[in-house]
Amino acid sequence: MSNRSRYNRQGTRGWQALGIFVVAAYVVVQFIVFQISLSRLPASWTIGDRAFPNQTIDEAVTQLETDLQQPVTLNYLTSTVTLEPTAIDFTFDITETKRLAQDARMRSSSLSDFLRHLILQPPATRDIPVVASYSDEKARAFLADVATRRDEPPRSPAPQIDQLTLTPGQPGHLLNIVDSMPPLEDALKSAQQRTAELVVEDKAAPPPTLDQLQQLLQARLATFQGAASVFVKDLQTGEELHINPNVPFSGGGVMKLPIVAEIYRKYELPLDITTTQRLTAALTTELSNLPANQLLNQIGDGNTFAGAATTTASLANLGLRNSYLAQPYDQPITATVGISTPANTTPPLNTNASPAIQTTASDIGLLWEMIDQCSQSGGALLVVYPNQFSPIECRQLIDLLQANTPTDIPALLNSRLPAQAESAHRPGGNFDTRGDAALVRSPGGDYILVVFLNTANQNFDWAVADLIMADLSKAAYNYFNPK
Repeated sequence: MSNRSRYNRQGTRGWQALGIFVVAAYVVVQFIVFQISLSRLPASWTIGDRAFPNQTIDEAVTQLETDLQQPVTLNYLTSTVTLEPTAIDFTFDITETKRLAQDARMRSSSLSDFLRHLILQPPATRDIPVVASYSDEKARAFLADVATRRDEPPRSPAPQIDQLTLTPGQPGHLLNIVDSMPPLEDALKSAQQRTAELVVEDKAAPPPTLDQLQQLLQARLATFQGAASVFVKDLQTGEELHINPNVPFSGGGVMKLPIVAEIYRKYELPLDITTTQRLTAALTTELSNLPANQLLNQIGDGNTFAGAATTTASLANLGLRNSYLAQPYDQPITATVGISTPANTTPPLNTNASPAIQTTASDIGLLWEMIDQCSQSGGALLVVYPNQFSPIECRQLIDLLQANTPTDIPALLNSRLPAQAESAHRPGGNFDTRGDAALVRSPGGDYILVVFLNTANQNFDWAVADLIMADLSKAAYNYFNPK
């Protein structure tokens, strides 16, 4: 081997040894630097969302204590509220927070963290939690006070008497205290983000309720110097409204509704011409009761009294025990023995109810509901009389009453209904009582409205009753069809 080759080999080994020495020296120096750095916080770490680059843990915690004493800003929609931490007994636990930081720093002395240091990579990001406490009770009380001052609860509809309607409800917004607690706590424990977005929920305007309609109807009836009973049934929800329920009234022409229903129960379709003519005559006149008595005679197979008893029995079978015909129309009542009912046993109001023919607003309203349900292939009529009623018959019955209304008295509940409403109603009365029972189909929903008015032994003008009933009917229609 030549001297040149030997020299080159020795030179190479020298450079290799030097390189190894340099690398070893770098590693040793960096290890020392790394060890020294463990006493300080890296820039990639935070405590309470704030970085303390190259500061000691003691320095960081001392600064953090000052930061956490600053007020917290709470955003309630577009407004702000300031919360002083001391107001809810906020306490920063310096010792425990420092311990967590020290433990984390000691764990970062692992080989993997040293290798990151060698290649000039900072430690992995980490947020050391702040250990603190506060009074949960006082925090919730503070938020409750904010809610009291800032919340706008939704407003329910309210009766507007002059317009016979309900003013629309108004939407609102309410603070959700439970869901607002976490962001509040995060802000309390953050040195940087001292603002919290409170959780405020929008609340829709409450829909109108039958209770509010009842207030409107009662307000209209307040000027009526007599006894009144009202029944309303929402055919969509099944909810009912009662004003003076189960008060007996003279049935009068209103009781022609169960008579018509009994005809449809007794006879199959198509009805003969004579029966149809009697039905039409009974429904288009109120002041003549001859057609109604002729129908009772048919029902009783030639005995008008038997027809009245059969109609009464059918009502009782349907659970309508406050309605009866003790005799046909236009019979002397001086010797009439009335039928005892739950309503007339201890009546809450004196309505001078005739012992011959009685009913209540609730009974007639429920009968209308049964007829409507039958027309839609359901309800009590088809259950109690499965082979004697059919949906087709019930639909024809409704159409018959819608097409034929009395021409010799005012329209009562039909007086102020708009053209888009379809109403089948049966009015009636005697010298001191006026009643009407309507099934109304409207764009906003179908409903039943029954009204009885009584002036107790004082002659009751039809025109006066018409004004009251027209207003009550308008109020009910406006409830189901708000503008």
